[in-house]
Amino acid sequence: MAKRLPPLLALEAFDSAARHMSFKAAAAELHLTPSAISHRVRQLEQHLGLPLFRRLNREIRLTEAGQDYANTVRKAFDQVAQASTRLVLPRRTEELRLSAVPHFAASWIIPQLESFLDTQPGLRLFVESSPRNADFARDVVDAAVRYGSGRWPGLAATKLTDLSVAPVCAAKFRPEMRRPEDLGRHTLIHLTSFPDAWPRWLAAARIGMLKPKREIWVDNITQALDAAERGLGVALGVAPLIAPKLHEGRLIMPFRPLVPVEHGYWFVCRRADAARPRIVSLRDWLLGLMRQARDGMKPFEAPPRRKAG
Repeated sequence: MAKRLPPLLALEAFDSAARHMSFKAAAAELHLTPSAISHRVRQLEQHLGLPLFRRLNREIRLTEAGQDYANTVRKAFDQVAQASTRLVLPRRTEELRLSAVPHFAASWIIPQLESFLDTQPGLRLFVESSPRNADFARDVVDAAVRYGSGRWPGLAATKLTDLSVAPVCAAKFRPEMRRPEDLGRHTLIHLTSFPDAWPRWLAAARIGMLKPKREIWVDNITQALDAAERGLGVALGVAPLIAPKLHEGRLIMPFRPLVPVEHGYWFVCRRADAARPRIVSLRDWLLGLMRQARDGMKPFEAPPRRKAG
């Protein structure tokens, strides 16, 4: 035989009145009139066959049975609310997968990531760091930060920032760095992926033949900067991403010019996803980070002053 439940609207009215100990307050909470609350509570009392409230002149009090019943009803409502939340939350959770070149991920995305996630409740973000450009046709990826020209067929690309390079080294070398030709007395740190980077910078600085003390070759910019920071030699720092290390004094930029490189960093996604709210938020957040990076470079862009004499 099926169990006959009390009228649910009457239970709702009773629960609210018991919590507030007031028909008037319950009416305000449920957007009803006090008389409607009173009517529903009486309906419940008739269903149960006993009084739940003692009605006094200007107040109500729970009977002993009413107090026990109110505790049980509240626990039941809480359990229903919790079960409903468990069902709804997974549907509200959205996953976003971002692929980024390693130096960009390490320098800016990871250190600043909390500021983005705080604005995106329910988002589960996966960050993949890879020098290889994600294949949107085959890989599980929603967006990417790429280095390049911005011309990728079938994809929407937004330039995050232009890039330029200049020498950076540990602060201990500052006294030895009076003019660019002094680089010849130091170790130059090269990137295997950009073998012409140093020759191009030296040409822009109008330095002819330069025979460095020694040369080191590494395969990514993070390794190059770590080596420079440890005093192993002089690397080419990529502006504006180098700004935090300069502000913190972990590296110095003894010479200009800042020489533009051919390509920049781009935010890339499928064209069909370009208007997705989460994608737009991620893109705008990254654009904001790059504005912050460029502002951080401004104190270092002017050539250092030279003492007269």
